[in-house]
Amino acid sequence: MELKTDTLELMREITQIIGVSGNEKYISEAVQKYYKRYTDKIIFDNLGSVFAVKPCGRSNAKRVMICGNMDETGFIVNGITDMGLIKILPLGAVLDQTMLSQRVRLMNNDGKEFKGTIITADSDEENSKVIKANEMLVDIGATSKEEVNELGIKFGDSIVVDGQFEVLAKGQRILSKAWDNRYSCVLGIELLEALKDIKLDVDLYVGCIVQNKVGLRGSEPATNLIKPDLAIVMDCFQANDIDGVKEAVGKLGEGVLANFYDKSMMPNRTLLRYLVDICKSNHIKYQYYYSMKENDAKWIHKKIIGCPTLMACICARNINTNSSIIDINDYMAAKKAIIQVVKSLDSEKIDKFKAENR
Repeated sequence: MELKTDTLELMREITQIIGVSGNEKYISEAVQKYYKRYTDKIIFDNLGSVFAVKPCGRSNAKRVMICGNMDETGFIVNGITDMGLIKILPLGAVLDQTMLSQRVRLMNNDGKEFKGTIITADSDEENSKVIKANEMLVDIGATSKEEVNELGIKFGDSIVVDGQFEVLAKGQRILSKAWDNRYSCVLGIELLEALKDIKLDVDLYVGCIVQNKVGLRGSEPATNLIKPDLAIVMDCFQANDIDGVKEAVGKLGEGVLANFYDKSMMPNRTLLRYLVDICKSNHIKYQYYYSMKENDAKWIHKKIIGCPTLMACICARNINTNSSIIDINDYMAAKKAIIQVVKSLDSEKIDKFKAENR
């Protein structure tokens, strides 16, 4: 299976934008550019989550929300030393052991980028232990605090570890920073493209949520904005297949994840079975998955009076690093499955999902 060149270029563009929690505006601007090709209506909440709206034209139509977060794991500037080194504060689940000597990109409030690297004290004692990320420094080549200030760098400015977009051997797997969760940003755009000429029986809201990495803060206001009758959350989870265990949960290339449990949500069982049936009948690869982590479905599924919620996710190796790997077969499986689910939805089916536990 091969991806279209347009899809690869879209993936490259979206993954490489800097967008840590609280400063997602450049991702938002990028996805809006594509949303405008497929809809005349784009809505926002007051934290910055953004959604394209595809109305079906029916009065009192059910609302379907498809979303994923657009922020990435990274850092913000937390201080400047007299020597011009930059102190950092981690945002999200940073893996300390992967940080030392990594190259970084720092972006100030004006959107200007500076290259640098992560450093720490160079001594035998320091080299023998794992250094916490918040004890590391960033060197951008400045020699004094005054030089850093002259560059317009302030407290709270964004820093990400550089992770170039690379198609790996055989063309089936892609290495990049920020697959968690730019996967959802890319797929959301391609869903709108695939459904642009399809007459739906629901009002469709496809978009990106802010501030996932710092406690799932964006999903609550986004859900309040849309008030969905049904939601599909797209996320990227850890693959657990490198030991070659046949029963491993989360294998690259084995399809869309049918998430039957995570720490934050018990799925709507009827809706989950519906996804699996869709995959079986359309010969789409899928795999069962569970996680002890949390995602935006935590808030979406229990907001207002409750919302049947489905997770349609993929897995990646090296999650939450600048070198995560996805398999394009998983991406395509998720895309096909979500399209088939959305095309088949109507009021009667959604009411059935709502009544699952009655």
